[in-house]
Amino acid sequence: MDTRGERRVRVIKRVFPAKPLRNATTTPLSILDATVARFAPCGAIWFYDKASGLDANDPIFADHLELALSETLNDYPHYAGQLRAERTTSKRIWNASTLRQSEFLPHTTLAFSNLAQYLDLPGVAMQLTAFKCGGFAVSLKMTHCLSDATCLLQFIHSWADRSRLLFRVGDERKTVEKTTRSRALFAPRMLDAHANLDPRATEPDLERIHRARSLPMHRFDWWATHAPGYPSWATASSNATKPPPEEMSQFELSPSTDPPWPTWDLGAAVEHMQIRFSAAEVGKMKAAATSTLPNGLQGQMVSRQDALLAHLWILVNRARQAENLDEQVYLDVTLGVRSRVSPPLPDSFIGSPLLLAYIARSGGDAATGTIGAIAGAIRQTLSRFDAQAVSDYLYDAAHEVSPQRLWQSFLGSRHVLATSWVRAQTYEVDFCGTGLARYVQTQMPLMDGLLQLMDVAQTGDFDVSLALEKSAMERLLSDPMLRAYDEP
Repeated sequence: MDTRGERRVRVIKRVFPAKPLRNATTTPLSILDATVARFAPCGAIWFYDKASGLDANDPIFADHLELALSETLNDYPHYAGQLRAERTTSKRIWNASTLRQSEFLPHTTLAFSNLAQYLDLPGVAMQLTAFKCGGFAVSLKMTHCLSDATCLLQFIHSWADRSRLLFRVGDERKTVEKTTRSRALFAPRMLDAHANLDPRATEPDLERIHRARSLPMHRFDWWATHAPGYPSWATASSNATKPPPEEMSQFELSPSTDPPWPTWDLGAAVEHMQIRFSAAEVGKMKAAATSTLPNGLQGQMVSRQDALLAHLWILVNRARQAENLDEQVYLDVTLGVRSRVSPPLPDSFIGSPLLLAYIARSGGDAATGTIGAIAGAIRQTLSRFDAQAVSDYLYDAAHEVSPQRLWQSFLGSRHVLATSWVRAQTYEVDFCGTGLARYVQTQMPLMDGLLQLMDVAQTGDFDVSLALEKSAMERLLSDPMLRAYDEP
């Protein structure tokens, strides 16, 4: 698979469901969907080697994928709709900065790429790239308020399922594959129902709001233009989320804090690395974390992912030379809430039901603490977000003047923002019946502190994507602790 060479766009077109809806419908997105409207698009690129008997340069290849996509959109018609804003590999370390993601991702502007722009813009875009060798890449990006990683993977697996049928020959096409994939469930009100709002209430429940605001969640204010270091580029998108000036005086804004803009050097060079950790390494991390849990955290059921996150956060803080830093540093972790509400929502539930929690330590503790102390703190924090906590948060968010005002995370030298695609079967996406993808890379802006985890099929290995300020990244890669668990 050779990704070099001049990029040539053959065709750009809108694709719609094979069975168009007879009547247009309007569905309000959920409370949590509204809170993530500012997030970067959710997307990824799948790379495939040339397979025997298949050539991605053959026009029939693209026709098959387009037909399969159109049939898939029958189950996901909202992905072909219009968003609106209304007030109601073999390498273990790879320099991923050298891969120009823009060449493999669609250049189509999505709705809410700027919060003031959405009319006549799609919420989902795809691109097929054919390589001279016959291999190919498929990319997909979605406006985040329509889809989190779970939705994105559900959709692309459904697309791939239909695609495989079209690439079969003769009697093979008559064979129906067994799949446990459920039909898409686009019902945002099912999530909002867990807020348990009382339509008869004339005043908010202050006890529930207090519980929600006691959770370890940031409340950084995008509207705080007075905050030191506030960047001018944020003004336009922030103004788009505000009520008209004549109405602002009628509202009392909820408590918030100023974003720590001075800790984020927006002009710093950032590198993106992809790091592979073997199943054996991650297993040793978990064993080390379990055996070094401090007294106050004994009994926490640390997972392999907790241990890997702890290892990485320690490495990042060492690379940022935070050993003598008394100020707080934060690991901001994205949490899906489908399984955290009661009764739980299915994986086929469409939307972006996410919130972000944080683990805080002094820089010194985060850089020099044991893997058990950090992993235990991660597990203890995430365990706080049970059905009642999520319900309280939804209740509080429903009373916000604007869901996009508060930012639950940050980037720069004091923050790491971690998200996980573990158990999403990312590598198992198979369009042609030829097996696993050769390589998968998530869409990741080059911003200091972004961290993403992905498991590699059934191997037990993990791919880690990390974006870090250039000098800090150099220190991390040369740190002997990076491979401390790789010893026999």
